[in-house]
Amino acid sequence: MADLSGPPLVYIDANPFIYFVEGTPEIAEPVRCLFDLLRGRPGLGVTSELSLAETLPKAPSERHRHSYLELIVGSRIFDLVPVDRDLLLETADYRRTNSSSDATGIRTMPKLPDAIHAVSAMRRKCRAFVSYDKRLKLPSGLRLFSPDTVSINELLKTIS
Repeated sequence: MADLSGPPLVYIDANPFIYFVEGTPEIAEPVRCLFDLLRGRPGLGVTSELSLAETLPKAPSERHRHSYLELIVGSRIFDLVPVDRDLLLETADYRRTNSSSDATGIRTMPKLPDAIHAVSAMRRKCRAFVSYDKRLKLPSGLRLFSPDTVSINELLKTIS
């Protein structure tokens, strides 16, 4: 159960990092506002170590790679959830529990990276989840915020 006594912990999926580092100023600005607030509120921002594995291979230059490492690790803004055996076992259970079958009987389940992020957020008792992926099916108690201006402003009011 999430801790409802203070501001919600905010989980950041990998894609807001990509848009922040590589996106146009218009796309990056709402995320910058969120990261600025999180920088001043240590302990509120959470992501998985998986975010490193998702952002670094696609970095178009060494400068971008350095920016990702500095932002996700060096800045100490984010509590990094380790990807360990227990998390992977919990993720497997999450994927199985959240699978569904279509009319033909084909079983689908959450994508592995999405499930790792969801389980990481649940482990840290986050209540807000920031992602560009609107198709994510998150567990109850975890609210999806798109990193656009309107959604981020709503989230900022919640955690300010």
